[in-house]
Amino acid sequence: MPALALLLTSCATAPGTDPAAASVTQDATQSDAAEMLLSLDISAVSTIVFQNTTDLGHRSAAVVTGTVHRWLAGDKVTTATGTPVGAALLAEVEVIEVTENGGSPLQPGDIVYIPVTSPSLDPQEVADALPRDLDVVAYLDDALTDEELQISEEYRVEPGDAEAAGKPRWPLLSPQGFIVTNPSDPGEQLWPFLGARAAGKLTDVLPGGRLDGLTEEQRKLVIG
Repeated sequence: MPALALLLTSCATAPGTDPAAASVTQDATQSDAAEMLLSLDISAVSTIVFQNTTDLGHRSAAVVTGTVHRWLAGDKVTTATGTPVGAALLAEVEVIEVTENGGSPLQPGDIVYIPVTSPSLDPQEVADALPRDLDVVAYLDDALTDEELQISEEYRVEPGDAEAAGKPRWPLLSPQGFIVTNPSDPGEQLWPFLGARAAGKLTDVLPGGRLDGLTEEQRKLVIG
């Protein structure tokens, strides 16, 4: 994927969305950790999904289980004239196990930063509000190269949290490829970027597992 398209995909606000309305605010809705996570849903603007967890795993550079220790503010993107385009979050994940490896150098104990879309142009606000210490399975694409992180001169980038500066970014292969256990209900798994939830164990979402997070409508869009 071209660098600009890749960056804007991870930063884009859904078409027609008022950034202010999309902002995560401190209201009653946020008392439910699951709903906070599902507010990250980008299924309306991303249709990259696979027919099952086996195909998703085979296409991934690595499939890891681990812990989302925290969320950090990612980069903000504006036009050269200062018009906001979007913003990103970074999920800071400690790798506990590499369950499938397509040749990546990842190993247990590594810390990876996964860039994802922020539902608000204030990613710090979102990062502060999201729950932490989440059990996660992530289907990762190849780490972004320095060239892929470059952006054309018509856009400007405001760097995110300095703690992640210079660290490799490992994007998700698909919004289908990020699954966390509901912190309020260990018997439920959440696909934040699909806006989906299902009863089951985290092992059910590993390659070959029975849960893929797709609705019947999404299943019609599979590319695998």
